[in-house]
Amino acid sequence: MASNPPIYDQLVREHGDVVTEAREAADLTSRQARDALDWSGLRSHHSRAWAGKDALSSE
Repeated sequence: MASNPPIYDQLVREHGDVVTEAREAADLTSRQARDALDWSGLRSHHSRAWAGKDALSSE
């Protein structure tokens, strides 16, 4: 792997590694969005609720 150009190293020292920080923020946002939009738990809860209604209707 090639090393970073000296200007990049200087900018990182002066301003922090903005590219890495942005990548980490994007990864965190992606995980949060995936978790927020994950309906798999709701689907299994919904299936159990319907299974209970079926049992009641067959009585």
